[in-house]
Amino acid sequence: MKLILVVLFCCVWCSTLVEAATAWTNVDGVFYNDKGEVIKGALSKGIDVSYHQGIIDWGKVKQTDIEFVLIRCGYGDDDIGQDDKYFKQNIQGCSENNIQYGIYIYSHAINTEMAKSEVNHVLRLVRETNANPTYPIYYDIEANEQEKLSNDLLGNIAETFCNKILEAGYKVGIYSNLYWWNNRLTDKRFENWDKWVAQYNSSCDYSRQYNIWQFTDGGKVPGIPESVGVNILLARECSVSGHTYALQSVIKKATTTHLGVATYKCKVCGNNKKDLIQKLKKVSLNKGSFVYNGKANKPAVTIKDSSGKVISKLYYTVSYSNNIKPGYAEVKVKFKKLYKGIMNKKFIIKPAKVKLSKIVNQKGRMIKITWEKSKGVGGYEIWYANDKKLKKGRKIMDVKASSKAIIIKEIKQK
Repeated sequence: MKLILVVLFCCVWCSTLVEAATAWTNVDGVFYNDKGEVIKGALSKGIDVSYHQGIIDWGKVKQTDIEFVLIRCGYGDDDIGQDDKYFKQNIQGCSENNIQYGIYIYSHAINTEMAKSEVNHVLRLVRETNANPTYPIYYDIEANEQEKLSNDLLGNIAETFCNKILEAGYKVGIYSNLYWWNNRLTDKRFENWDKWVAQYNSSCDYSRQYNIWQFTDGGKVPGIPESVGVNILLARECSVSGHTYALQSVIKKATTTHLGVATYKCKVCGNNKKDLIQKLKKVSLNKGSFVYNGKANKPAVTIKDSSGKVISKLYYTVSYSNNIKPGYAEVKVKFKKLYKGIMNKKFIIKPAKVKLSKIVNQKGRMIKITWEKSKGVGGYEIWYANDKKLKKGRKIMDVKASSKAIIIKEIKQK
């Protein structure tokens, strides 16, 4: 690189997706709510039904994205008049269409003896229908007559029911709405059983770990004539903090022109998802120019993808070339793992500032310019003219790098 000296008589100057998700659906292993936000810990979607939904065409339900059903068997004490009239056909419909299901009973118990009767109610109907639930039997606690009970008594009632169901060989859980979970079902014993939380909202605000979230009772599902409760099954241990995914495999690496695809697995619960890898977009440097100092210059590198996200240094290596002497240096970024390809970025190394020693007028309209030699330069350019804008009579002289003085002859007067 040549250095330019600008001279005016005795004066010298030196002169860096994701497709829109459908509400409440699973897209490649990730569930989204009605705002397009990821539902933490989600695994699958299901419904809860009772006689209120009428006669259901389970063949049509099977063709939807519903993966499980929670079926009401009835309410209260073991009284045939309190059986759900469609329980048997709902059990048969799920069994015939290979839909997994669980069972729930609406409790009216205000003491442990009534809870035992409600256990008998459930187990009788299980026997009569040859039910084989793969999901828990849930105990729905939220009846008006239970509001006056102490939190400790509610724990006793729940414990009586749950222990009996477990002894019978079935999984067990508790259902209630968010208010009850936050204010009434607070006994530490409730941590021992599956939790089904109802909150009709875009997200569930329950702060403890839970298993199922009922987000609406107004869902529409083909094959069901009436509105239905819709639920999201969660990995309990991921229900509050969300899944913790680790890369499983790369199906297609991303480049500057094409999206990539990879699969991931939750390290906690094992849930799998498929996700897009955004295209490589931009290389930027924390510094675009340096002044020559005889050392290698290595500006810090930042890479962003097409969504504006910074790419981790785990996915690329950086090398530098021509980064000592003045001139254009280059950064080379080579990608790996999720990405492939190479991106380059140039930066400039400027010569150190020239230190003028003196400018002396010589006889015969000449001047002599001397300067301290600069390291690393390939030569010098000296510009001179008859005006400050370097336009009138401008001339340019090339001088060798080894030089440190020059005489300019035939300087014209203004």
